[in-house]
Amino acid sequence: MIAGEVARLLEQLSHQDPVRRDAAVARLRVLGARAVPVLVAFVTSGAAGAARAAALAALEGSDDNRAVAVARQALANGDAALALAAVGVLRGWLAQEQGTEALEALTVAALDRQRDSAVRLAALDALSDLPPHLVAPIRATSALDTPARPPTDAAAALEWLSAEGTTASVATVHDVLSSARDAERASAAEARQDEWRRVRGAAHVMLARRASRLALYDLRETFGAATAPLPLDFLTAVAIAGDDTCLEPLARAWSQSGTEPWWRDRLVEAAGDIVRRAGLTGRHGSLRRLRAKWPRFNDAVSIRLKVT
Repeated sequence: MIAGEVARLLEQLSHQDPVRRDAAVARLRVLGARAVPVLVAFVTSGAAGAARAAALAALEGSDDNRAVAVARQALANGDAALALAAVGVLRGWLAQEQGTEALEALTVAALDRQRDSAVRLAALDALSDLPPHLVAPIRATSALDTPARPPTDAAAALEWLSAEGTTASVATVHDVLSSARDAERASAAEARQDEWRRVRGAAHVMLARRASRLALYDLRETFGAATAPLPLDFLTAVAIAGDDTCLEPLARAWSQSGTEPWWRDRLVEAAGDIVRRAGLTGRHGSLRRLRAKWPRFNDAVSIRLKVT
């Protein structure tokens, strides 16, 4: 019965209707390990590139070693759509792999100047899930773009983001964010720190709306260290682009802001958005940790999810 269902879903991967393709991908992910052998065989078949890319997308989240092996093979392929789908599979392996296969494959793709720039940027974006000190040398070497730096004044930087942020490359917007972060740390006056923090928030929203997680590490660190409300752009960005790794930093910020009920409510709201968007269930490791370490925050998120 399962074999028949998988076969029908594979046929849908070649359908012209993207809604039907996406529905097939979602169902294949639910089938999990039972669908892996067939999906791996399909990815390496002579089927159309778009259908094979959809099959790779269905392997995202799989803990089967065959998924990472076929993704590495696909990433070396010249087809950009297939390579981009492979990046999505390898991204999920970075945190859990015992060796360095996914890390090496993504690093090679990010640094290969002969590759499609979209593939290189996607690989670099995937590597951003790692600690910043590991990614910084790769980002510096990749030289995906070398634009003129935006203004070093905070107000001018905000204007630049408003005017250029939607068309500038993701790497450039990330450069703005990094510069703002450095300037914020170097500023002695609280008012100046706040100005640069607003620049960072605006840059985060730009990245989030372009589906980039290139600076997700900064969101996690910022919420984890927050003892007072942040500019609302930070909440907007984490609600759009945050993943399960952001839940504990949000909980920590919530626990340290007892005198700011509106801020605590927004933190709960953002966490609820992440849980809903990611389709997390109570069995997910991040929610189990949240229940154990931050039970009151977890309860508040659960209540919000039930109400909405």
